[in-house]
Amino acid sequence: MTDNMSPFSADADPILGEALRSALAPPFDAAFVGRVMARLAQRSSRSWDEELAQWFWRGLVAASVAVVLAGWGWTRVGASPDGNDASTTVASELLDGSLPVADIVIASMSPSTP
Repeated sequence: MTDNMSPFSADADPILGEALRSALAPPFDAAFVGRVMARLAQRSSRSWDEELAQWFWRGLVAASVAVVLAGWGWTRVGASPDGNDASTTVASELLDGSLPVADIVIASMSPSTP
């Protein structure tokens, strides 16, 4: 993708820059730092296993959805668009007898008797 196709730019945004400078300029800088520090103080310290336990049910649901979608996709691979099952096997075609040489192929596959 070329740069002229992207709606985003890495250039400085003068409007956003001015808004940030005015929000962080004295006398508002202490209020901003106070809000950030208060938010950090609210955060509870959890151990790594408690942090992972928070994600357990979300991960279980995501894995279940992935398995269901994979199973659905697996069953749809051989299906034809009109709903008929297009995944016929060679054995079913031979046993059906509709092929002209089916009886010859089946006879050649049968074991010979001495």
